[in-house]
Amino acid sequence: MFTPEDRAALRVALEAHPPSDAREARDRERMLGFTDEHVDPFDRRLQVGHFTGSAFVIDGRGRLLLTHHRKLGLWLQLGGHADSERRGEAVALREAHEESGLARLAFHPALCDESGAPRLLDLDIHTIPARRDEPAHEHWDLRYLFLAAEPELLVLDPAESRALAWVPYAEVERRCDRGMLRALAKIRALPGA
Repeated sequence: MFTPEDRAALRVALEAHPPSDAREARDRERMLGFTDEHVDPFDRRLQVGHFTGSAFVIDGRGRLLLTHHRKLGLWLQLGGHADSERRGEAVALREAHEESGLARLAFHPALCDESGAPRLLDLDIHTIPARRDEPAHEHWDLRYLFLAAEPELLVLDPAESRALAWVPYAEVERRCDRGMLRALAKIRALPGA
């Protein structure tokens, strides 16, 4: 159940996030409105769209973990829908564990506040195409940055992904969409990333 405390925490996270371009600023404003318009903005049954959580996982050696998404057929960051979670960071962390098999993941310290709570890396609203059992809809993606302590311990879940790969940042730039490139530019600007 999405509580008033969950709604307040989501609003605080969105309001605290500094957009890096005009598109991200528009997405943030839309997300704030969406947060107030729906009883549970994480509810996957919302046909117009719903919040999702993404994990940009890096290894500290200039590589980003990408998954070859089973349903979409694209190389993407890890992430997905909320199950029982009502916080973007919890969705992103669970999805990162499930999709990579990596047990030792930590929110990147450069994007944590003084109490250690994670802050958003990026925001992105994008359309998911219709499939046989689902109409086209939007994912209101809350994106977080993680550091893998043991990047070599990947475990592929064939139900989730066709493949997993640690991809050097320069190669990510050649194969990904505008939203991922914006997030990657933010990662590359961080110390030690």
